[in-house]
Amino acid sequence: MCLVTILFATCIISCKAHNYYLYKEYLNTLAVKSGISDSVNIEENIDKLLAWQIIGKSDYDILDDELNYELLSKTITNLIDNDENEEISKCYWANKEPQEKVEKEIADEIIEKAVNYINNRTYEHSYSSTYKKEVKKNIDDVKIGDIYYDQTNNEYKKLLDISNDEYIFEEAEYEDVFDSLEFANTFEIDFEQSEVIPSGDFEKSNYVNNRFDLLSTKAHSFNTDGFRISYTLNASNISVHISKKLNSLNFYTDLSLSNIKPTFKWTYDDDNVKHAYFRVNFNSTEKVGVSIGKYNNYYLNFKDLDSKSFLNKLKNTVNRSEDELEAIIPICTIKTPIPELPSVELDLEVLVKIYTSGKAELQLYNSHSLGFETKNGEFRIINDAKRDFDFIASGSSKAIVGLNFALEAAKLKLADIEFDGGLKAELKPTIHLYDAQGNVSHEQSDLAYSTINNIAKENTDVAVCADASFRWVFDIVFNTSKTKLYKLGFTKTLSILDDDAQVLNNMHHIENGIFVEKCTRNNRTNSLLTTTIYYKKITLASYAEVISKDEDFQIRVLGVPEGYTIDGLKYNSEDNDIASVNSSGVVSGHKPGSVKIKITTDDSKYNAYVNILVSSE
Repeated sequence: MCLVTILFATCIISCKAHNYYLYKEYLNTLAVKSGISDSVNIEENIDKLLAWQIIGKSDYDILDDELNYELLSKTITNLIDNDENEEISKCYWANKEPQEKVEKEIADEIIEKAVNYINNRTYEHSYSSTYKKEVKKNIDDVKIGDIYYDQTNNEYKKLLDISNDEYIFEEAEYEDVFDSLEFANTFEIDFEQSEVIPSGDFEKSNYVNNRFDLLSTKAHSFNTDGFRISYTLNASNISVHISKKLNSLNFYTDLSLSNIKPTFKWTYDDDNVKHAYFRVNFNSTEKVGVSIGKYNNYYLNFKDLDSKSFLNKLKNTVNRSEDELEAIIPICTIKTPIPELPSVELDLEVLVKIYTSGKAELQLYNSHSLGFETKNGEFRIINDAKRDFDFIASGSSKAIVGLNFALEAAKLKLADIEFDGGLKAELKPTIHLYDAQGNVSHEQSDLAYSTINNIAKENTDVAVCADASFRWVFDIVFNTSKTKLYKLGFTKTLSILDDDAQVLNNMHHIENGIFVEKCTRNNRTNSLLTTTIYYKKITLASYAEVISKDEDFQIRVLGVPEGYTIDGLKYNSEDNDIASVNSSGVVSGHKPGSVKIKITTDDSKYNAYVNILVSSE
C-alpha cells in the first residue's frame, strides 16, 4: 500500500462543526511544520514551497480557495518525494472526491504524519564517484598541479611544488577532486570500530597507535587542566566520568552518549550539490554534581550568633569564589568509518561545559533528532528532542554537552551539525533574619544557597530560602564555516528562546532543600514549616553514582507520586553482569562498566533511573 494512502486512511475524522483551511493558510502551516521556513510571513513561506517544487506557479491563482483533497494529495506527494503521483491518486480517489473540502483537523494530522516520514527517512547503502581528472595514487607519478590520494592518511592533496626532492602539498579543495559524488546510508555507530582520540594528556598504557584500545575492559583515563577523565565504551555507548578537587569543591560530572544513528544522502554533480540530507539521532544523559567540604561544620561557629552578627560574619568569612567552579572541558574526537563507503567517515567531537555554585546535582535525559535537507537550492531543518531532568535543590548549576557531528569524504568536510544542549538551574537565596521581638528582615545574597543553608541550620534566628529558575540551553549550528555546504550558503543557527526555555513554572521556591508553594519564612512561627508540593514522579537523592567492584550502594528515594509508597517500588538492573540490585534498592558492583538501574512503581506508570559507573580503580 502506498504511503499517502496510509496517511489519508488513518486520518478520517467525523466532525460536527466543520473548520476548513484556506489553501494559503494550509501552505503556510505546511512550510513551517516541515522546517522549510520559519518565517511569520505567509507570502515568503509560499515562495519557499514553490522553490522546493511542492507547488507550482498556477497555485498562486487559487490561494484564497478552500483546501480540497486534490490539493492536499498533490502537496503531500511532492513533499515526500513520491514520483508515482498517478498511482497514489488512484489509490486515494477510491474513497474521496478530488474537489471535496478537507477539514482542518484532518489536514493537520496528515501534515504531522508526512513531516514525521521525511524527518525520519532511512537510506539503503549506495556509493558512486567520478574524478574531475586522474587522481594519482603513486607518489612517483605525481606532477605539480596533480591531485594525489594519500592512502595512509585517507586524504586528497594537491601538489604545489617539488623542492630538493621534497614534495610540497596543500589540502585539495572539493571541486578539484570530484566531478560527481553520490552516496547514502543509515547505520548505528559501533564504537568498537571507531578511533577515539582523547583531548588531554593520556596514559600510555591505555593508548596505542594514537587511539584507545577499545576492546580493553579497563577504563581509559587521561588528565586535562586538572580534571581527571575516564572512558568506558561498548558497541553502542560511550560513558565519560570527570572529577576534580578544587578548594572546597569535590566536583564530578558524568556523560553518556548512546544509540548514535546517522542518516545521510549526498548527490554532487556539475559543481553543484543537487541534494543533501544529513540527520543524527542520539540519546544523551548528563549529570553534574558538587559536594562541599570546607563549610560542612561551619554551623558550629554560627550557631549562637544573633541574626545581625550572623550576617556580618557570613559576609566576612565566606568567599563566593571558593564555592564556584566553571569550565569547558574538551573530551575527545571519535572517528567512525562508514560501512561499505570508501573514504567516507563520521567525526564526532565531544566537550562538556559546566558551572556549579555550592552543593548541586543536576541530571539530564535527552533524546535528539537533529539534521537538515537541501534541495533545489533551498534548505530545511530537522529538530526534534525529548527532554527531562532531575535536580537536587541545593545550588545553582549548568550542564551542557557540546557535540559536533561532521560528515567527511577523504578528510574533506562536507557538512556538520554543531550542538550545545543542556539545562541551567539558578538559585537565588534570601536570608531571613529574626530579632528578639520576632520581627523579620530579609537579605538577598549571591552566595550559594547550599552553603548559607548549611551554615544557618542550627541558628534559630536565621532561615534561608531560594527562588529557583530552570532554563533549557539549546544552540545548534547547521554547517559551520569549515564545511562545503557553508561555502554554498546552506547554513543556519538556532537558539531556544527565553519563553520556550523556561521549565517547571510551578516549582520555583525552595525551603529546606524541597520545593514549596510559597515562602513561609516571614515570621519565626512558620520558619520551620513548609507546605510541600506533591511529587509528580519518583524523586531520588542521587541519579548517578560511581562505585568500585564489590562495593554496595543504597538507592535513596526521597518521595513518590501521591497514592504510591516507597516500599512498593521495584528495582531492575539493565546488566546484572556489571551491577545488580536487590528488592530493597541496594546496588552491588561486579565488573567495570556503565549500567542503568530502573526504579518503577508497582503498576509501571512512573519510573526513574540511576546511572551506575563501576570503576576499575
